[in-house]
Amino acid sequence: MRVALLSTLEPSTDGAGTPRGLLRMGGRSVVQHQLGVALALGCERVICLADGLPGEVIALQHAAERGGASFQVAADGRALARLVRPDDELLVFADGVVASSEAVSTLLGGRSGLVVQPVESGVAAGYERIDLNHAGAGILRLPGRLAAGLAELPEEWNPVSALLRIAVQSSLRQVVLPQALVGSGNWTLIRSDAEAHRLEPQWLRRHTENGGGGGPARWLAARLVEWLGPALLHAGTRPSVLTLGAGALALIALLAAWFGAYPAAFVGLGVAWLTRRGAAILARVHGERAPARPAWFDPEAAFDLALDGAFAAAIAWRFTLAPSAPSAVLHGAFIALTLLGLLRLMAAVFSGRRWKSWLEDRLVLAAALAGASLSVLFDVALMAGVLGVLALGLAAAHEPRPGAAEPEDGAPRAPERLTPP
Repeated sequence: MRVALLSTLEPSTDGAGTPRGLLRMGGRSVVQHQLGVALALGCERVICLADGLPGEVIALQHAAERGGASFQVAADGRALARLVRPDDELLVFADGVVASSEAVSTLLGGRSGLVVQPVESGVAAGYERIDLNHAGAGILRLPGRLAAGLAELPEEWNPVSALLRIAVQSSLRQVVLPQALVGSGNWTLIRSDAEAHRLEPQWLRRHTENGGGGGPARWLAARLVEWLGPALLHAGTRPSVLTLGAGALALIALLAAWFGAYPAAFVGLGVAWLTRRGAAILARVHGERAPARPAWFDPEAAFDLALDGAFAAAIAWRFTLAPSAPSAVLHGAFIALTLLGLLRLMAAVFSGRRWKSWLEDRLVLAAALAGASLSVLFDVALMAGVLGVLALGLAAAHEPRPGAAEPEDGAPRAPERLTPP
């Protein structure tokens, strides 16, 4: 069984009396960050080194159990030795270390080992020296049988430090920590509250830099999370609250459309879509695991579908201002569904194109509809939009794909293989 060892024994350096493992960054304690990595790497059991059962450790237990792992507490090395079985695989996190699951998986892979770094930079950053040339890097993976050596050590020894020494004496393989991981914030050591606050913007930016996914609204959502994220996370705001807020905005926008305030209604629907994107990014930053749900149900896709229905309703109601059109509402609903259907179809068919994200961006659509709704030619603008999207799809369908050129002799050739069949 894969077992994660977390620790809240080492005190912070700012004299506040808070252990390093309980320092908070991005609204979560260090051990909660470590727990997220442990669960992502498939740990089925979590052992936390703690002095007593403070509220933070109880919250950690609840989070571990929600993630499907069992949870145990050990006070010292001897208690830890009794909890670890010889056939277990132990993933050890030092006090204060925050690393991404991708970095840990890449460095340690499926084998035992300890991550090390040059002694000069490692000791300066606060890591423990292990030999003449190397310092530890705060994370190691070792067979559970080696933990039995903790039972022979004095109780006052730090179990994590002792396991590091045991791993070195057992000649466990050493993996050098790339400095690029340290510089990018993917691997860091937090020793004080001041360091946590200093590293928080870089940590948050690392989680949001790929959260935009293309398109102005996604980019804007990522920037808003960077700006407002720390305050929201430290206030304990859950991403689900933002999702409820997005739904409320959509309902208010529909109400505005019903009373004829169409520009405001379209803008409100666009802001609702933007808020939902921000909630999705914040959920990833927050480290929330998606609750169990049927394989066929995707909450984000369901929200987008419902929002498109709200766009279609607002467009159809706007057409009632054009009495010259027969069956104005049905006419508007047909054009709206055609436009939204084409946008969805194009985004699915041309999923590999860079401009695909603009077709999914409902903030852009909302701005265009809000501007068109101010004109007496709203119906003409919608028809032109449908034709424009259709023309874009036809043009993109006939573009030659990179690498798809026929050979000079005209004969088709079999695709080349990187390895022999």
